[in-house]
Amino acid sequence: MDQPRTKKNPIAVALYVNAALLAAVLVALLARADGPTLVAPAFGQVQQPAIAGGAGLFVVPAQFSTNTWGCYLMDVDSQTLCAYQYVPGERQLRLVAARNFAYDRRLTNFNTGEPSPKEVQELYNKQQAAARGASPAPTPAPAPQGAPVAPLPPAGDPTSPATPAPPAR
Repeated sequence: MDQPRTKKNPIAVALYVNAALLAAVLVALLARADGPTLVAPAFGQVQQPAIAGGAGLFVVPAQFSTNTWGCYLMDVDSQTLCAYQYVPGERQLRLVAARNFAYDRRLTNFNTGEPSPKEVQELYNKQQAAARGASPAPTPAPAPQGAPVAPLPPAGDPTSPATPAPPAR
């Protein structure tokens, strides 16, 4: 027996064609190399450059001025930071600065503005005391400027004075 032929609904055909075209647009957008992905940021958002490196050596792109580009090279093992500038006319990278930062990290109060770290500590102590309803504990006087700072003894040295335990929170 012959089955009755169903009449094609023109609205249903138009909806299927519309869905197919939308699917094609989605595939085209996702296939673009510089286009969006399912987890990409907004189109207008500037992408952060990736840090390349491993095994203690890292390279980071840098912009030194409006038209001056280069990169930073940090060697964690030797604790050195180098800056290289790209010179377009010569098509070369030129070393413009290098610095060992081993002792820089040990400074605790260098080139700081207002408020100083000591003033911030005092403000914090006052805030904590006010929250507990007690008077703030006095902070020790800072060492005079230019006074030599004694190096810390090695960890586990039996001749070093015992350090007090941190206050309980």
